[in-house]
Amino acid sequence: MKQLEKILVPIDVNSDSKEQLNTAIEIARTYKSEIIILYVLSEDVIHNNIQQILLQAITDSLNKVKEAIHKEGIRVKEPVIEIGQPIYNILKMAVKEEVNLIVIGAGVKSKEEQFKLGNTAEKLIRHSDIPVLVVKSDIQTKITNILCPVDFSDNSRLALKNAILFSERHKASLRILSILEPISRISHRIYVDLDNENSYRLEQLEKEMIQFIKEFDLNHINHTIEIQTGIVHEKILQTVKKYNHDLLIMGTTGRSGLQRILMGSVTEKVVRQVPCSFITIKTQDIIQSTFNHEVKEIETHFENARHLVEQGKYKEAISQYKICIQINNMYIPSIYKLAEVYRLIGDNAKAGYYDNMAKKLLARLWDEEIEQEIRKYYK
Repeated sequence: MKQLEKILVPIDVNSDSKEQLNTAIEIARTYKSEIIILYVLSEDVIHNNIQQILLQAITDSLNKVKEAIHKEGIRVKEPVIEIGQPIYNILKMAVKEEVNLIVIGAGVKSKEEQFKLGNTAEKLIRHSDIPVLVVKSDIQTKITNILCPVDFSDNSRLALKNAILFSERHKASLRILSILEPISRISHRIYVDLDNENSYRLEQLEKEMIQFIKEFDLNHINHTIEIQTGIVHEKILQTVKKYNHDLLIMGTTGRSGLQRILMGSVTEKVVRQVPCSFITIKTQDIIQSTFNHEVKEIETHFENARHLVEQGKYKEAISQYKICIQINNMYIPSIYKLAEVYRLIGDNAKAGYYDNMAKKLLARLWDEEIEQEIRKYYK
């Protein structure tokens, strides 16, 4: 059971946020997510009268955004306006609301600036543990052709996991890329055949890629696995342009060393210049799994109920079993146990009710043979 439950969209009402909103809406539609709109007003506006006028204008603009999102059939909360530093307030809201993804515009750069990434977006990438999707305002964001560079670190492992999930859900193609940056020179005091050394390192990288890919299920997506040699950030940028990738998903930190690429500094160089929208991932999944959390909760209540039945506390046990099916209404073992406990207390009507509920669920999910196995296991 996978979900991307909440998306935080920090809006700058003074900038073109059309593509940022379109991207957030498209993702929310795909994952049935809720959108949270945030605007951060600079604390430099200290005169109360000016601040009140600005707040009213911003509120009107955000309400229009909210209505536009609502018309698309997307769940959206009341817009929030904070006063202070953008990064601090965005991160505070993201943590408070337990969002799965922050969707932000790339920002506006002046003609003198070399890079294509705004100050807020760059700081957010650096400081946020929550995945950040940066949307280019001048390019329509599509999720049809994804690039995921990997260096076999935990961060790139997490990035690839999410890239696969995005590829599956959006029916997008996925290119998995690893790059060897060759040694070009070494101390004159040490003699090393650089061609042989680089050939050996490339062989090791290819072997490591094979082992790394075995961790992932790629059977259901259109994917390409590629190894290149060259300067890492340049190769990533060249690949995006060559194959017209419309989304880049990558980790923000990695491991250094002769057989690793330094993904931290590489990410900074790439995201400043990459022509497409991109997602950076540090420590958290975009599409979080609620299944493990549910299983732990269910197991706790199921075990509590078992002990209560042994103690003859049937009403308390019924309450615990009902909590299990409140957490997951298709948890058949608890439904069977409810029928069993109701029989023990002589309420055959309710026992029959839960028996029928279980049978209907089994008819939808399993054949008769598996039903017998489940009954036998939970006797």
